[in-house]
Amino acid sequence: MVKRRPLEKKLSYRLPITPENEAAMLASVAEHWDGFTWEAGRVIVAWVSPSHGTVQVWAVDQEEGEGVVRHALAHMQVEEDQGEWVITESSNPRFGRTGTVRATIAAVRAGPHGSTPHTYMLGQW
Repeated sequence: MVKRRPLEKKLSYRLPITPENEAAMLASVAEHWDGFTWEAGRVIVAWVSPSHGTVQVWAVDQEEGEGVVRHALAHMQVEEDQGEWVITESSNPRFGRTGTVRATIAAVRAGPHGSTPHTYMLGQW
């Protein structure tokens, strides 16, 4: 019997972080995502903004994915109309695995220069 690896997905988004506020931002991210889950799948839901970057998630359907992205946008304090939705779907079963994903912080990165927008990486298992 082959044991499947746990389902892993990455979700990243930008927040203004400096070395001085890094610890507070980590706490903020942890509080915002605490207990948050969603159903992963083959639908790729992305919100794309020239000024705020791209927030992308793999979800079981468009509605589920948009809910996850809206949760990230709320933490970013960004309005949905500041970007546009892009919805695609993968036909590759390796990338479209389904299952419940629980948000877990994998890394919070301040970046090398401290003056550019920084990305929070959230790993989900």
